[in-house]
Amino acid sequence: MKDIVITGGGSGLADEILESLESIDADYRLRLVDSMEHAGEARRWRGRTVVIQSDAEVDFSDATLVLDLSHSYVGDAQVFRPSLSSVSLLRRMLSFLDPNAIGALHGVVREPVAEITGGVEALASQVTQLFNGRDPEPQPFGGTLAFNCRTLDDSGLIESLQTIPALNGAAISIERYQSDAFYTIHASLWMKLSTKTGFDSVLSLGNANYEEGLSIAPNTGRVDGDAEMKIYVRKVSKDWINLMVSADLEKTIWAQEAKSIVLNELGISE
Repeated sequence: MKDIVITGGGSGLADEILESLESIDADYRLRLVDSMEHAGEARRWRGRTVVIQSDAEVDFSDATLVLDLSHSYVGDAQVFRPSLSSVSLLRRMLSFLDPNAIGALHGVVREPVAEITGGVEALASQVTQLFNGRDPEPQPFGGTLAFNCRTLDDSGLIESLQTIPALNGAAISIERYQSDAFYTIHASLWMKLSTKTGFDSVLSLGNANYEEGLSIAPNTGRVDGDAEMKIYVRKVSKDWINLMVSADLEKTIWAQEAKSIVLNELGISE
């Protein structure tokens, strides 16, 4: 029997992954692992109770796949770790394109605080502190993020993006920001396509209508577990396209990535 382990099992992302795995009808063992802070907590999953084990005591030797949300696993099992949100977003959106399909990519990415460990709680705390007339605690953001945004280094992002086949060799220039959105990643991107086939394929990605005053994040701050990315597409010239993309990082991007890897491990097609 396949043995699948989720580290960081007490996190919000682990909860979203559990929800995404509910529909998988297969025989496998699932274990949740976390630090002593969460050890002993229980989650309901597929009609049964799963208790979070302490990472200091758990035996990983039987694990065939580790969804390593806490980036703590060291071993020989297949491993999934969430990538940078921008990389996950573009890999999911552009996976169907041929290698080198995109000649240039320019744009702006606003990353949610869900990408940072403890970021959701820290941002909520900063908002409360500001409303109470207090100076916000700067960590883990390095300063005030509530009702604000902060610039982030883009060098690692660009190197990671160039590992996506469609972006191999592309000229990439990205402005990367830490936004004060809790869960929604948003990107405005300009792409130069190398072929007409690639151009038409990207043009067909649009699933929402661009209009003045459109909302980037859902009114509730979250989406349904199987919600698609919202993609707004505009033709700029014969080989340039502008895309505005937004998605719930945990539910729509990372949890679905984890589900795809679990399905592959179990030999089930999506």
